[in-house]
Amino acid sequence: MKIKPLKLILLALLFLPYFGNAQVAYKSKTIKMSVTGSSTLHEWESEVTQVEGSGALTLDGNQLTTIKDVVVKMPVTGIKSTKGKTMDNKTYEAFNSEKNPTIQYKLGAAKISGSGEFTVVATGNLSMAGTTKPIELSAKAKVLANGDVQITGSHTLNMKDWNMVPPTAMMGTIKVGEEVTVKFDITLTPAK
Repeated sequence: MKIKPLKLILLALLFLPYFGNAQVAYKSKTIKMSVTGSSTLHEWESEVTQVEGSGALTLDGNQLTTIKDVVVKMPVTGIKSTKGKTMDNKTYEAFNSEKNPTIQYKLGAAKISGSGEFTVVATGNLSMAGTTKPIELSAKAKVLANGDVQITGSHTLNMKDWNMVPPTAMMGTIKVGEEVTVKFDITLTPAK
């Protein structure tokens, strides 16, 4: 059976919108992430120096329409404090990093609203310190001129919700507050 050129063109035009909205695998291009908190002595901040992430995004032009299959992983030992190795070791101890060396977030679902700058409300599971719990977080997303997607936001967690004991020092006289805030600025690029 031979398809005439006119029919072939009509078929291509009919299915063209589906190709324009194809789900594309994305990988992390740049990730800036930090954890901040308090203690009885001072405020503190740790940088997350090792993170890998991937997911599938669907764009319609420069409109972000879906986010799926997102997985973000980071080794606990990639968390580095501005206060030095003593704080790092206390952090690793709180995570029981020898037994639980990785923190992982796995997306369940994402709702996207807005245009230009999008609001993303994501539900998923966060696994750390041997405990997995569902969390909901909100972020901002925008499609950059080169087709990359930038996602920014922050989320406050209570360490005790993950069965973590907030670190202490100086025989318990210095105590870290149980709430920490994770800030993130992630740029995703299409995986080749």
